[in-house]
Amino acid sequence: MAGGLDLSRTTNGMGDVAIRPTRPPLVWLAAGFVPVIVLVAWRVLLSPPAPTGGLCGDLLAPTVVWRLGLAVAVLGAVAAMAAFLHADRASLLLRWPSATIVVVSVAFAVVVGPLALWLGPILAAPFFGPVGYALAPQGMALTAFLAALVIALANGTLEELTFRGALMGWGSRALGPLGANLLQAVVFGVVHVGADFTGDPLPVMLAVGVGGLIAGVIAQRTRSLLLPIVVHAAFDLPLYYAFACRLG
Repeated sequence: MAGGLDLSRTTNGMGDVAIRPTRPPLVWLAAGFVPVIVLVAWRVLLSPPAPTGGLCGDLLAPTVVWRLGLAVAVLGAVAAMAAFLHADRASLLLRWPSATIVVVSVAFAVVVGPLALWLGPILAAPFFGPVGYALAPQGMALTAFLAALVIALANGTLEELTFRGALMGWGSRALGPLGANLLQAVVFGVVHVGADFTGDPLPVMLAVGVGGLIAGVIAQRTRSLLLPIVVHAAFDLPLYYAFACRLG
């Protein structure tokens, strides 16, 4: 502390040390909410496209365009807030974990991705109604899978960076690691409640919140978002099929 300001030491790459003021902890917490606000605003102002069949294998299907636009908007908000805070990548947990965690991440994606495609319609039915989709339309199986992979990675990256990266990582300066993890888990669960539910949304909100809490613990323990992003993307693999490859 110097004159009431928090100071950080940085180097310019040539060994010279510079001292610059950093933002107060509550400002870091407030900045962590900005990507969440952008995410919610995008969903409210530009509602997700309705599920439809006949577009399976189309890389420019409405659900692809919508989610990529959301990713650009949210990641842009994270970048803007990082510049405002003079935050580095480590504050967002954007770093490579140990080799063991990398191997676990790859193994999880290989095993859980196909299971998610199979179980997705079964688990979604009580809350969203029948969600039948075609996995391999004739002549378009590879294109459809690439589109599904793009959406899954975009969605997993933007949400993990928003909640476990910005909200938890930056919020921990004001709330501590436990408080910030609890906060992001609650917010993560709440923002996943939408008008498209046909059943009681509370179980989904609780399940998503618990999943967010576990992802937060993993991110804090590994000091990286890699495993949470991979897990998230694996579970989101059915999204493209549910929207662009709908049956009936």
